[in-house]
Amino acid sequence: MKWIWPGNKLQLTHQKQRKLPEPETQRSLALKTLTQRLRKEKQYNVLDLGCSVRQNIEFCSNFCRKLYIEDFYCTLSSFDFLAPEDGVPLETVYQYLLPFQPGTHFDIILAWDLLNYLEEFEFRELMSHLDRFCRRDTLLLAFISTHKSIPERPARYSIIDHETIASQKLSDIVRPCPQYQEPQLVKLMPGYVVLNSYLLRNGFKEYLFSFSPAGHSKRRFLR
Repeated sequence: MKWIWPGNKLQLTHQKQRKLPEPETQRSLALKTLTQRLRKEKQYNVLDLGCSVRQNIEFCSNFCRKLYIEDFYCTLSSFDFLAPEDGVPLETVYQYLLPFQPGTHFDIILAWDLLNYLEEFEFRELMSHLDRFCRRDTLLLAFISTHKSIPERPARYSIIDHETIASQKLSDIVRPCPQYQEPQLVKLMPGYVVLNSYLLRNGFKEYLFSFSPAGHSKRRFLR
């Protein structure tokens, strides 16, 4: 990510350019668990932190009161008109990039693989910023990579059905991956508890988190 804050050292590995692979279809147990928690009589506010995808809009329309879409990686990586010496807090930047109106609350947040592309301080501040727009038990879906390297930018995720997702790589250039482990995630997301996690064959670990303002770090498994 092109980012302007000190201590953010990014090294990209350029490989021979080739045609990007076809989208990879995978079963998503975390998405299935999320949709099973939805009540038919209720409408939900959804925040999608990935790029706008027609299939996702159509899927969310079945239960969504309002859908907010913010390709946050693209927005953040292109935000380069401040220098570190300006001394602008990262929270101020997030308030500018994600200017939700007072009283806005999300029931579901689709983070996809975004969190792999944030340094710890960026990750922590993003969660802190989103906390004020979450309700108790807001659900957050995230895919955390266990690989040493990842494509230089997040993939495009398309929801096929309630338990199937297609992911499309958007770059053949790779960058180091932070390989966040669950203890790190708990520290970076103090307002959230892990409901479930699933290790996929492609090396990603799906997480379904729940916002718990009281703040405890114990795992809370779904039954």
